[in-house]
Amino acid sequence: MDSILNWLTKYSPPIVLLIAFFAVLIFLFKNIIEKAISAQFDQYKKEVDLRLQRRSNFEERVLLDRYILVRDIQARIGRVMTDLNRTKSGTKVEGLMRDGDIVPLTEVFELLANNRYLLTERFHKILNAGAQLAMKYANARDPEAIQNIQSEYLGLLDSFHQSMHEVFGIDKITWKTR
Repeated sequence: MDSILNWLTKYSPPIVLLIAFFAVLIFLFKNIIEKAISAQFDQYKKEVDLRLQRRSNFEERVLLDRYILVRDIQARIGRVMTDLNRTKSGTKVEGLMRDGDIVPLTEVFELLANNRYLLTERFHKILNAGAQLAMKYANARDPEAIQNIQSEYLGLLDSFHQSMHEVFGIDKITWKTR
């Protein structure tokens, strides 16, 4: 306010009015530009948040699908190993063999081939090795070879469980109540 009074003493009223008008105009432009930039920034922030949320939902879905698939394939391999062990013990297992082919093991190899991108290389390698061991186990006749395959399979199971814990962190999930 002192500045305007000072100008009135030095300049004519129309020039002071013109200077004040330009000052108001500059102030209005400054506010309009700040609001436009702020609105653009808020819109950009919302878009980024939405993209991150969609990506997060996608990643969550992929992890869940991977977990279910890995667990399912491992369970199928375990079931084949159990059924092959029963067969070697003299028990007849329905649906295990058809024309010299181990039907459930063929399904495992199909799942491994069709879902390689979802399994990741780490799990594909472990599960494929487990399926290959099941095939070796089916063809093994020597008791020593059978014993070696069984211990190799147990080592592979340990590797599988360790990978499950590292990738999915299930052992870190707890239920805490107050």
